[in-house]
Amino acid sequence: MKILNTIKKPLGNQKGITNLITLLLILPAFLAITVFVLSFFTFIMRQAKVDDIKDRAIQMVQTEGYLNQEIINDTREKLSSIGFPSVVKNGITYPSFTGSTMTMVLRDDLDPTVRLVIKYPASDLARVLSFFGASSDEDPGYFYLEGEGRSEKFD
Repeated sequence: MKILNTIKKPLGNQKGITNLITLLLILPAFLAITVFVLSFFTFIMRQAKVDDIKDRAIQMVQTEGYLNQEIINDTREKLSSIGFPSVVKNGITYPSFTGSTMTMVLRDDLDPTVRLVIKYPASDLARVLSFFGASSDEDPGYFYLEGEGRSEKFD
């Protein structure tokens, strides 16, 4: 009998029902906002890390005077560690360094500029949107990072 009275008491209280309904409406909204903020923060931090990797690679290119295989391997390894592994798309291995300075540039050359270009396929948002019923045959595009610097190599 005591349990039955305990159950009836909140149901007879109009204010308790109102608070319960309010809680059930606000709690999912709060959780959704929290997940959005955390996802956005993770995305921003990941992009900052990619930029740091590019900056470090351009420093190494400036020191060596060109983009060599060691720098390529180091950059691929660092990108892989943050979720951008090496992938092959249409016969091209990404991250791709096409457009980078691949021949030695000395500090006292007429144009001592060295260049680093990193190209990587963008994440396919179509897979996420297909969950909501959308379909797309478009290519999602590429991340394209580039940097220039002055060669510090003497000879």
